[in-house]
Amino acid sequence: MTGERRLPSWLKMQRASGESYTMVKRLVEDNHLHTICTSGNCPNIGECWNAGTATLMILGDICTRSCKFCGTRSGKPLPPDPGEPERVARAVKTMKLKHCVITSVDRDDLPDGGAAHWAATVRRIREVNPAVTIETLVPDFRGNFRDIDMVIAAGPDVISHNIETVRRLTPVIRSVAKYEVSLAVLRHIAARGVRAKSGLMLGLGESREEVIEALNDLYATGCRIVTIGQYLAPGLAHIPVAEYITPEKFDDYRRKGLGIGFEFVESSPLVRSSYHAEKHVAPGAGLLNNRTDARGKEDRNLTVRDSDKEGESGIESAEAGSEPKNHSDSDRPAMVIYDDLGWRDYKDTWDYQERFFNAKVAEKGEKKGDQDRTPDRLIFVEHNHVYTLGKSGSDQNLLLDFIQLKARDVSFYRIDRGGDITYHGPGQLVGYPIFDLEVMKIGLREYIHLLEEAIIRCIARYGITGGRLKGATGVWLDPEDGTRARKICAIGVRASRYVTMHGFALNVNTDLSYFDHINPCGFTDKGVTSIEKETGNKASMDDVKSDMRNTMREVFGYDYY
Repeated sequence: MTGERRLPSWLKMQRASGESYTMVKRLVEDNHLHTICTSGNCPNIGECWNAGTATLMILGDICTRSCKFCGTRSGKPLPPDPGEPERVARAVKTMKLKHCVITSVDRDDLPDGGAAHWAATVRRIREVNPAVTIETLVPDFRGNFRDIDMVIAAGPDVISHNIETVRRLTPVIRSVAKYEVSLAVLRHIAARGVRAKSGLMLGLGESREEVIEALNDLYATGCRIVTIGQYLAPGLAHIPVAEYITPEKFDDYRRKGLGIGFEFVESSPLVRSSYHAEKHVAPGAGLLNNRTDARGKEDRNLTVRDSDKEGESGIESAEAGSEPKNHSDSDRPAMVIYDDLGWRDYKDTWDYQERFFNAKVAEKGEKKGDQDRTPDRLIFVEHNHVYTLGKSGSDQNLLLDFIQLKARDVSFYRIDRGGDITYHGPGQLVGYPIFDLEVMKIGLREYIHLLEEAIIRCIARYGITGGRLKGATGVWLDPEDGTRARKICAIGVRASRYVTMHGFALNVNTDLSYFDHINPCGFTDKGVTSIEKETGNKASMDDVKSDMRNTMREVFGYDYY
């Protein structure tokens, strides 16, 4: 019978034994903990437990759902155990973990789906183990974003939610969950600036085209980490295996995923959601390690709207800025000219970038080969003292009159980008990407997000943790703390026919007193900062340029000429 088919040779697993295995087993039992390793009959239990790692499962071991692929018991669960967060945190400490993965059963019986218990567990792990990194493998919370936000607010490093299978098979194997709800959950997680991860099983009867469609759907949400493994029926009562996928096919999906643009693709028969999870915390590590597999770039699977209207920057104005598109193996890597102008007058630079911008926009209606088109360009520059006011900005956010501006030798320009007022000057790295988003296959909304990501990665090399402030563009420090939130990099972009100009302004060794004469980006209650102020050291502008040049390439996946 299908359910009793002999396993192929590539599905042989390590025997569950050894000193470390015994230690983990005893620790789990003594602390009355649950693991998905045992509840889900994970094939990697021998390897992982012998390595001294385990995926801990909270909120009991009885699930309120009865998915046809899952080995976890279904039924009426017990109330949440208020002592569980403490026991889990102590277990992580006893096991001396540097990275831990927490998951749970579905708790549709609870008003918040168990979100408060989730948040309490993550916070307690962090309090007891300050240096540990945390991945949470969460249920869908029935698509309730308020519940998901409770988990996000607790501060896990990675949040994973599995789509499990392709769109067509979802109602067949998942009892309550819906494909589109899972995508919406991942989209919400990524939009909040958290690293989003997902996974799916193969061997349930899906086609190659359906798998690639699922990968494209995942990528379009902002998810950048995906795991792909072989479905193995936990028992005869579960849906039987339709096919054992060969290692060669798994490797094909791995290469396909990297080509689409995922940073990490764990794809082999025995891969499960938390397999090698410790590698998925640092942004971009997988992308760098796998760059040769992805043909030296990230191919993007998104395109922008079919519209010739100009759009301003800002997440709100670009909310509908992209639609998913299947990736083609014939796509070529985007190529960019790196153009370091050194020190240059603001108006001269504006004219300089507009020349390339206008040329690229004009070419949109012409039939030209790639070799005849104006190349994409990344311009780096430092400016003289200048205040710039975007199209949607208010004059009231400039706190100086014309005479005071002249006395301080500061210029002032109304410009054609989005956003409000900002300052440029010596010690600030200004970047003007003149990119064709259609060629890169990204929408304006994702473009803003990727700019922020590149800056976050750059400042991380100086020990600074950047983030995003809800409702605003740019990169902020302590964005969740209303009294301490401060901006280190402003972003303002103009886009026409999928071509961008203007860009970002990163404070390196900037004289921050010039911000005292404006309400930066329209905020009256937020501060500004710089790399120098945060680190206490004067940073080398050349080093910051080099780091920013590299993180732009990593994040956008292009190559330089």
